[in-house]
Amino acid sequence: MTDPQEPGAPSPDPTGHPRQGQPPPYPPPPGYPPPGYPPPGYPPPGYAVPPMPAYPYASWWARVTAYLLDGIVVPLVGYVLAGTGAFIAFKDASSTTVTNRTEFVTETTTDLDGVSGTGIAIMVGGILLALALVVWNNVFRQGRTGQTIAKSWLDIAVVREVDGQPLGAGMAFVRWLLLVVLGDLCLLNFLWPLWDPRSRCWHDMLVSTVVVRTE
Repeated sequence: MTDPQEPGAPSPDPTGHPRQGQPPPYPPPPGYPPPGYPPPGYPPPGYAVPPMPAYPYASWWARVTAYLLDGIVVPLVGYVLAGTGAFIAFKDASSTTVTNRTEFVTETTTDLDGVSGTGIAIMVGGILLALALVVWNNVFRQGRTGQTIAKSWLDIAVVREVDGQPLGAGMAFVRWLLLVVLGDLCLLNFLWPLWDPRSRCWHDMLVSTVVVRTE
């Protein structure tokens, strides 16, 4: 003989589980979500993690050409000015070497005479101008628009991989420093886009950027 069901109590499912829409007969163990919710670490039903954007990546030759043009043509005015200053500074200079010998020590000193102070000033000004042009081109211009002057000539741009937007001056400065350091330490940094599926150098990977075609 079975006990009669209490009035208002939910009728059990033949499988022993509560019917749909009825509360469970016992609370879930600690750390488990309520019935109807996905386990921790899983997205809700109907949602999926969006894939990374697919970009038309710039070719390795376009990147190398832009790098050379940005390093040679853009600061060329500063280089010419620095070279002119060096010529003025040292064209009339002469050196004198004096050797002093004692019983135990021989000392040799070289004195440089006739150096033009004006030429030195022009040379230093040219070096500073070249550096300023490089920083403006790679940090401020590229950070704001995604393109250096040479990249705009070749229709390529540096963008954030996550959303395709320019980096901003701060991250563009970090990327440029990494480019200088890694490029000086290892030539492999410049060769890495040849086999990387997203055509990235090491400095691109470190700041999550890609170089893309703009047309």
